[in-house]
Amino acid sequence: MCEKLDKLRLLTEQMDSKLEFIDKLMAALDTSNEGIAILNKEGNYLYLNKAHEEMFKYNEGEMLGKSWSILYSEEKVKYFIDNVFPIIEKEGKWSGDDVAICKDGSLQNETVYLTALPDGGLICTCIKRD
Repeated sequence: MCEKLDKLRLLTEQMDSKLEFIDKLMAALDTSNEGIAILNKEGNYLYLNKAHEEMFKYNEGEMLGKSWSILYSEEKVKYFIDNVFPIIEKEGKWSGDDVAICKDGSLQNETVYLTALPDGGLICTCIKRD
């Protein structure tokens, strides 16, 4: 019985440690000055930090579940599909400068870093450029 309780305590401590780490990781993502987003394999936003939403003038949570393509013209979307995604598929990452369309229709110069996730999704980091 003592052995089972010891294992349970150890598992509980490990879980608490992992949850504490996840809380710190989320705090780091949420307070970053760079825009950070996580997209699923379909290209829809699963997570966006405040900087990402503000950069493109969206309200909190407004982009969740929507496609990354809402930020680009049809021409840019085609460019990403034909040119950028094959590089990500081959190399696991891509970065470059681009121009996104904000919610209010204004344009935002950005540097974009895209990194493939094992499940087919992407991590997107964006930095404003003047």
